[in-house]
Amino acid sequence: MELKNYQRRTLETLKNFLSAAKVIGSAAAFEENRDAPSYSPKYFPLKNLEDAPYVCLRLPTGGGKTLLGACSIKLAAENFLERENPLVLWLVPTDVIRRQTLKLLREPRSFYRQALDETFKSVKIFDVTEFRELRPQDLSQSLNIFVATFQSFRVTNTEGRKVFQANEFLEPCFRKIPAQEKSFGNLIAHLRPLMIIDEAHNYSSPLSLKIMQKLRPAAVIELTATPEKNSNVLCQVSASELKAEEMIKLPIELTENFSWEQTIDSAVQRRTALEKFAAREARYISPIALFQAESRDKEVTVDVVKKYLIDGAKVPENQIAVATGERHELDGVNLFSRDCPIRYVITVQALKEGWDCPFAYVFCSLAKIHSPKDAEQLLGRVLRMPYAARRDAPELNKAYAFVAVKEWMTAAANIRDNLLDMGFEDAEAKAALGIQTKLFDEPRTIKIFTSERPQLGTLNLFLQGAALIEETSGGYELTLEKISSEDVAELELNANKIFRGKESREKFLAAIRHEDFEPFKDNSPSARGVKFAIPMLCLNLDDGIKIAEPVEDFLPRVFRLTGNFDTDLPNFQNDIAAKVYEFDVAGRKVTEKYLGDGAENFFCGETNWTQSELVGWFAEKILSTDLMYEDLVEFLRRILNRLAEEKKISLAELVRLRYSLLKLLTEKIGDCRAAAYKKGWQENLFGAESSACVKADITKIFEPEIYPAKSFYHGRVQFQKHFYPTVGDMNDEEIFCAQLIDANEKVLTWIRNVEREPLYSFWLPKHDGKFYPDFVVKLTDETYAAIEYKGEQLKTNDDSKEKNLVGELWQRSNGGKFLMATKRDSGGRDLATQIKDFFR
Repeated sequence: MELKNYQRRTLETLKNFLSAAKVIGSAAAFEENRDAPSYSPKYFPLKNLEDAPYVCLRLPTGGGKTLLGACSIKLAAENFLERENPLVLWLVPTDVIRRQTLKLLREPRSFYRQALDETFKSVKIFDVTEFRELRPQDLSQSLNIFVATFQSFRVTNTEGRKVFQANEFLEPCFRKIPAQEKSFGNLIAHLRPLMIIDEAHNYSSPLSLKIMQKLRPAAVIELTATPEKNSNVLCQVSASELKAEEMIKLPIELTENFSWEQTIDSAVQRRTALEKFAAREARYISPIALFQAESRDKEVTVDVVKKYLIDGAKVPENQIAVATGERHELDGVNLFSRDCPIRYVITVQALKEGWDCPFAYVFCSLAKIHSPKDAEQLLGRVLRMPYAARRDAPELNKAYAFVAVKEWMTAAANIRDNLLDMGFEDAEAKAALGIQTKLFDEPRTIKIFTSERPQLGTLNLFLQGAALIEETSGGYELTLEKISSEDVAELELNANKIFRGKESREKFLAAIRHEDFEPFKDNSPSARGVKFAIPMLCLNLDDGIKIAEPVEDFLPRVFRLTGNFDTDLPNFQNDIAAKVYEFDVAGRKVTEKYLGDGAENFFCGETNWTQSELVGWFAEKILSTDLMYEDLVEFLRRILNRLAEEKKISLAELVRLRYSLLKLLTEKIGDCRAAAYKKGWQENLFGAESSACVKADITKIFEPEIYPAKSFYHGRVQFQKHFYPTVGDMNDEEIFCAQLIDANEKVLTWIRNVEREPLYSFWLPKHDGKFYPDFVVKLTDETYAAIEYKGEQLKTNDDSKEKNLVGELWQRSNGGKFLMATKRDSGGRDLATQIKDFFR
């Protein structure tokens, strides 16, 4: 398995940190190599283990934490431990994950084991209960990995007592060790292991620290999606990066129903439809639906679900497997085999962790929602992308959730909570001003109790009048009456003045931020269809003009739909009892889109529209310069005919649902356009006859939906021209530079260029790697520019000189204009003057 770019970057950062820690100490190495701008720059050493480097790698669910853990052993051995065969203690949160990790590390064909075998001549994987099998020669000749839970080392636990008790089987291992009680715990402490902690946020208690102090690790590497406050986050990865690297299925399409029977039917129908798309894929995929039944004391139990699948949904019994605490029908089953009949898996909670099957596409919860996690705990099980690569059919790049609910919007809020738990967004992204507005803007009342008296003098008179402060024993109760989303924005801006204390302020912010949010309407240039393709610097070699990566996607001037693309519209929902939502990530913010309108409880069976009028209405909304009107009309007509013939949907119902249908048709045309885009690129560059419309310059094309920044700007400045709806993180001087770019009338759009992303960012070659200018700009005259900002202390160093030289070479080669901007240049001009003169 080839590592993804974010995985290579993470491991490179870890390697540099460990190498530096060996020389200058952990704190200085952390400051020098830290690549996690969203987290604290302060290094927190482990008490009584100050000599042990202690860092956290932050990856969302689906980021491949186990693979990074395996790869990090080599880095630690070579760059810090300096041992050919280190001892590794791999800690996981539960016994379920312990068994899964053991299986992955022991399987010779797994990527995880291959990563170890490529480095170490001999590898031995032990369960912590197998420590008596350790032999003296293992310590000198093999990499030894012990997989355990923290509970295994607690003396109140039976296993824990055994770990710290003398054991005669270990006596041979103590021959060269100073005399002490011959227990496995003492052996570990003497050898000072590398400690890898999976899901490290579970181990922030004082007791966990005491266990670590007993075991005396030489270095600690945490892996988690949600780091604790004092975790030393060395490197962070965003959900946008996972999406760009094709690791996870996004967006997530959620359908809510009141009836559990209808929920099952919908899930079965969706899985069946996905199987038809999967049959066209080059690599084998068998979509699986995962059902969450209720516990035995409730209505929709495992047996009830299975019976309905067989009798009501007409699913063959051999396609169903049950996985619960008592029934283990998946044990020994290879779900990836073409001979495996399993298409439906029923569980309660048994598969909520430690079970990952990329073929799982559909999650169906039949439990009426009672808490934020009851219904969505298993959602993460259906997010992994098969083969870590996008499929040809767009429908196979999504995940699907079907939920039985008591009231609309309950599941939508809980899905968001669960994605937060999986590391898809942090608190800052969720609260970013301008990113979210309330879904329903009815005024609401907010109550909060704090130990600090609120100071409301900076608020407008309306908010001051809406506030009531009552002093109580031990603190103050603040009540805010009839607060709207605009008021929330005002309160957020003044939070630092209302509460000086951090604890009270955070509590206040958590109270005023409502959970039912949806993204603001995306009016960014990328959403409006603006193209951004900045020329790259190339070399004219013997075999032609080339850069490090090939040109991507040339779209023909027009393309035909009819006869080239199928007319199926599988996502069309004509059931008025269903509400459909779609979840995605824009940046590290989880976004929500509403797809289906189920508000109407009646249906009128007649209409004054004709099919031609309806087709014309759709065509007028969808038509673009790359489509021929007659071809579009015929394609739309065929789609409507297919809906009428196959799904028995009347013209009157199509008219009533035309706005929902328009969205699906637009997405359908977009998918066709993307396919034609790719075909046009192949024909124009590699066809027998080269297309005359291809430009001579080779460009970096910025894809509208892929912006893999690892962290994001959350300040008050609202940029109007940034190509994407989110903006990559910037320091204060870069923010000011971006403001000047955004305000210039010659600028059409611009991008905060993401560093170390060669697939998705603009770069220029340097002698030792790639140079990513801070900003790339598209001007109103369709030309391009690149701007690098350098602080006073960096503007004259060798690295800056080389960047300036290559930038000027790119400019002389007619790639675009280049500026090395500084706070004040050699001619005495300030930054504002430099930017103004540059665009003149």
